Amino acid sequence: MYGFMGKILVVDLNKKRIEILKKNEAYYQKFMGGALLCAKLFEELTKGPKPDNAFAPENPIIFAAGPMAAGGVCGATRVNVLSLAPESTGVYLSQAGGEFGPGIKRAGFDALAITGKSKEPVILIIDNDHVRFDAAGYLWGKDRNFSYEQLTKDLGKDYSIASIGPAGENMVRHANIMFEPDHYAGRGGLGAVLGAKQVKAIAIKGDQVPVFKDPETVKAINKEGGRRLSSAIKKAPGSFLGVLRHYGTFGLLDINQKAGNLPTRNFNYGAPYHSESHSESHPEFGKPDLKPGQKPDKKAYAGRNNPCKDCFLSCKKRSKAKPEYTGLAEYESAAILGANIGLEDDLETCLEACELCNRLGLDTISTGNIIAWLMDCFENSIVTEKDLGFSITFGDGQKAIELIKDMAYQKSKLGILLADGIDQAADRLGYETKPYLRFVKGVGMPAHIPHKKPGVGFGYFHGPNPGDHMKLEHDWIASDPDSLAAFNLDVSSAPDALDNGKIEVARTTQLYYAAMDALSLCLFIFSPGNVYTFDEIAEIVNAATGFNFSFSDLMEIGERSVQLQRKLYLEQGGTDEAFRSFLSTEIPEGPSKGAHITKADFENARRHYYSIMGWDDNGHPVKSTLERLGI
Repeated sequence: MYGFMGKILVVDLNKKRIEILKKNEAYYQKFMGGALLCAKLFEELTKGPKPDNAFAPENPIIFAAGPMAAGGVCGATRVNVLSLAPESTGVYLSQAGGEFGPGIKRAGFDALAITGKSKEPVILIIDNDHVRFDAAGYLWGKDRNFSYEQLTKDLGKDYSIASIGPAGENMVRHANIMFEPDHYAGRGGLGAVLGAKQVKAIAIKGDQVPVFKDPETVKAINKEGGRRLSSAIKKAPGSFLGVLRHYGTFGLLDINQKAGNLPTRNFNYGAPYHSESHSESHPEFGKPDLKPGQKPDKKAYAGRNNPCKDCFLSCKKRSKAKPEYTGLAEYESAAILGANIGLEDDLETCLEACELCNRLGLDTISTGNIIAWLMDCFENSIVTEKDLGFSITFGDGQKAIELIKDMAYQKSKLGILLADGIDQAADRLGYETKPYLRFVKGVGMPAHIPHKKPGVGFGYFHGPNPGDHMKLEHDWIASDPDSLAAFNLDVSSAPDALDNGKIEVARTTQLYYAAMDALSLCLFIFSPGNVYTFDEIAEIVNAATGFNFSFSDLMEIGERSVQLQRKLYLEQGGTDEAFRSFLSTEIPEGPSKGAHITKADFENARRHYYSIMGWDDNGHPVKSTLERLGI
């Protein structure tokens, strides 16, 4: 079998034993790897006793790699993780870079599934097909940097390590999973699933190598991609890819601020609203408006490159100002724990808050949205210090730091309340607090304003994966004729519109993104038009696997993945979110002044979306849709 190992490792924590499931080529041709394989395995593993909540021992958590993992291909290192979501409803899919996905392949597997619950804190240590269960008591309660360093010292540097922090141990519903330092499966609260199972860490290694059908073609396409990307960045260093190369996603702060897409003060503005806040090109954000041949000025924050293995983009950066940090904060983290909580002029505290979340194991996006919600409620006198024994206002970075610790360690009544889910917290604090929530089905909104990017925003409100900014291409593509032509789309839509054209583009790119997730490929490399043509993507997949896929076949794999995840999402209690009134409130000033989404446009878009997805009026996939895809 080419590209696949043909085996799935299932670890039963109740019985401390393993099972190896063998799969044939036809299985992978249909269910591939990554996100789709995760969904299929979840379905298979829950055919017996079904989990009734995310913390039930019967709830499996599944990690899956793609067919090109561990094969030296740029962008093929990502790991997909799926489970019932503590933070939301239904199943949730999260992803991360690093070496854990390739580590699964090197151990001889295409996926790892963990079921049951350990009686005591445990570290899973996987060396090829040998699994042992080591006591984790000496690491329980420790932050992740300490745990990673200790495990690396104890086991050696050849293990890839996934771990949780105190937030995951305490089953905080927005806890995440860290893969080595500075790679996170952040959304959905899947770190709390490991915490409920009492798994502090998973260390994996192996000496097996995936075999490609045509390794020379894989190598040639990959090499040409590197050459093409390097040339493009030299010609346009201020382009999207150029900014990623020179500054990481941290450099997108400046671009989004200028575009009015930087959430500020609980999404009430699209850029810092004081005229004196941040110069037009804030030096700490990096300066993306570089000219050809001009070298980037790496100022105070973007340090040395810290790429995923074999990556020729290298969007990950170390922190130059704070080398002891796990890494330089990503755009989403720095935006939501920066301007969105009023730290427009205090980047140092913003980055401190990001680092604290990383060490303690909290998703930075939901954490920042929780803090911004509280700040907005205090700002509007919805809650008072008398109510909570605590108060916090926009710009109070030290109180934000205090609140992060309270949530992770559950040190106070407020910390416990916020750790147990935003909807419950809003119910407890009163109906009047709910209009200030910037959450979708319990998941904090990412740092892309739905008013400014209504296609992405519309995606937030629909499962599977509510609140996910990486489920479809962003709104710029709907007005780019060349990109639309590549998808054979004869529609167009303005970037700020939410119409039928935008929804058709959203559906098509959602299937494309899902196809790349089924291959566990990085979307910075494999987004439409970034590096490869669609024919080249099909060619490299076929060279690795020996399959004979056309690009339309890959799109069908993407649709199978979306529809199966949707089916599971609904079966496990997931629903789509209703229109929220804040969407119709216009951004009052700045570059995105006047941007909003009307309820009529939203509801019309939902009807059209359900129709073209092959769903009924209630959003359920119809029988013919599932039968056509074999699910």
